[in-house]
Amino acid sequence: MSKSVRNTLAAYLLLLPALVLFSVFILIPLGYEFMISLSKWNGFGPMSFVGLRNYTRLFSDPEFYAALSHNVQYAFGTVLVKIVLSFVLALLLHGAFRGVTLFRTIMFIPVVLSFVVVGILWQWIFNPNFGLMNVMLGWLGLNEEMNPIQWLGSPHYALIALMMVDVWKWTGYHAIIFLAGLQGIPKDIYEAASVDGAARWRSLWHVTVPLMRPTLLLNVTIAAMGAFNVFDIVYTMTQGGPYKSTSVLLTMMYDKAFGSSSDYGYGTSIAFALFVIIVIISAIHIRIVNRSERA
Repeated sequence: MSKSVRNTLAAYLLLLPALVLFSVFILIPLGYEFMISLSKWNGFGPMSFVGLRNYTRLFSDPEFYAALSHNVQYAFGTVLVKIVLSFVLALLLHGAFRGVTLFRTIMFIPVVLSFVVVGILWQWIFNPNFGLMNVMLGWLGLNEEMNPIQWLGSPHYALIALMMVDVWKWTGYHAIIFLAGLQGIPKDIYEAASVDGAARWRSLWHVTVPLMRPTLLLNVTIAAMGAFNVFDIVYTMTQGGPYKSTSVLLTMMYDKAFGSSSDYGYGTSIAFALFVIIVIISAIHIRIVNRSERA
């Protein structure tokens, strides 16, 4: 046996434990999920194979497109705001000054709170009668006391309210990632820019932003994938209501699979469609990163 063949076999043997775990916990469940999506099953009796009928039903279901539209709106409404706010926070908390550790800890507290706590807290804040949100808007003259804004009870405001909660909870997480990227930039580059006469804003635009591009792409991808995977905040606060105005793909999947209809096949087809969307987002991210590295 040649040396190259022995090296190849040794490499595969070293990879074998990871491949086994990946197959057991990822590939096999994924294949089983796809098999369920091709069948009609209530979770108890035998599965009956229906082929692509669940997918043809899915792509002709107005509820699916409404839920997908809410996911897209959620992504556009949260990703940009979270990225901008987290980048500004990272810039403010970058460096050494008195109390920086305390401020970073406070910034990260919402990230570690459970979704149940976050849901209860913000339900009180959005309460139309005594909630802090309407009280603050009343101080600014933007809310009528006799006709308060129904943040979670109105189809016009419910999705916006959930976006606000998402931004509040996850901005600190993205700021930590930006902080790690900022700390990886050598100080020599800023010193060279200062010697060349570059002001702080010019250094930010021509030094910091270009060097933070990989971190920015990573944060955007994580935020976008989170927007399409959102479930906890929606289910805890509105359960997809009112009138399905906050229904997203995962709440629709949960309702179809575990609700009164107990249609596991149709619910799994929704989950598999979401999986394809996430794969596409990941592929776009990888392509952009590879292109930026070649540039």
